[in-house]
Amino acid sequence: MGALTLRYCGVPPADLAAGTWTAPLALLAEDPPWAVDGLLIFTRPTEEEWEGIRSLRRHGRPALSFAPDWPEAAQLTDLQYHPFEPGRVAGYLTALEALPRTNYRPIDCNFYDHFEAAIVTRRTVSLSYRGIDGEVNHTETRLSNTKTVRTEEYVQLGSGTWLRLDRIVSVDGVAAGVSCRF
Repeated sequence: MGALTLRYCGVPPADLAAGTWTAPLALLAEDPPWAVDGLLIFTRPTEEEWEGIRSLRRHGRPALSFAPDWPEAAQLTDLQYHPFEPGRVAGYLTALEALPRTNYRPIDCNFYDHFEAAIVTRRTVSLSYRGIDGEVNHTETRLSNTKTVRTEEYVQLGSGTWLRLDRIVSVDGVAAGVSCRF
């Protein structure tokens, strides 16, 4: 794997040397999920950071927490606390690289054709999808585009928001397929 695109939240330790990471370490922002490979949590996150963490974890992005116990951490599966040690940066990178980057599950190939047809005909669809909290949301929207990034497939809603296809529950009342197997 090449350089990881990492995001962090909280306040990193003062002795964190900028040159020790293989790619620039940047604050957690509103990056699209496909643009982030992993997450480092240095201190208890703010409410806004917590939403970003939940979104990235929902997309299966690996995370390492250097923050002492914080109540919300229990909501994240497989998140473990490690005290930060500056001399172990290479080990942290190795640990992140060893973790799966995604939890994406391909959708049925035939169902994908329905997205393309809705885009070409520019018709409004009734879309049900799982939000970052796991709850099913409903919206009426046009679909603008599709894209595949590193094995994850996305559809762009009329609002400009990108939605990963395996989060879609149904389109126009038709349940999304389980998997595309060749």
